[in-house]
Amino acid sequence: MIRLIVAADRKLGIAKNGGMPWQIPDDEAYFTEMTKTHGGNVLTGGVTFREAYGSVPLAQRHNFILTHDQTPIEGVTLVHDLDEFLHGFQGQDLWVAGGAAVFEQVINKGYADELYLTQIDADFDCDQFFPDFEDKFLLIQKSDKHQQNGFNFRYAVYGRKTT
Repeated sequence: MIRLIVAADRKLGIAKNGGMPWQIPDDEAYFTEMTKTHGGNVLTGGVTFREAYGSVPLAQRHNFILTHDQTPIEGVTLVHDLDEFLHGFQGQDLWVAGGAAVFEQVINKGYADELYLTQIDADFDCDQFFPDFEDKFLLIQKSDKHQQNGFNFRYAVYGRKTT
């Protein structure tokens, strides 16, 4: 199963100036718990890996980085062909954790089975956005409202619409 996992503000903003403009430790713990579950395989783009993760692989997970760069990275498997890679993960568990261009490609190519979305009730004037998804996914479950560091947020899980 290929799952997307992302936190976004009310305008689907996911990043500003190369990083997340919010600090919500409970959501970071949720991300860690979820991505270690169901196989522990995580795919991110090269920019997300460098800017959001500081070029450090996620601990206790198999890290895949989508990039054109051929330079090896310790603790990471480089991916140069997204279609070939995702086709190889059909029937296996994979988390796709950004960035915006990677999310958009995975959704538009029809590979995403589920979307785990942390919905933050705020506007951070982001410069990177999660793509529109409502026409491709249906809400499966939504948590009660949580609050931390002055932010209200909910966890939501969406499943891919079937045609």
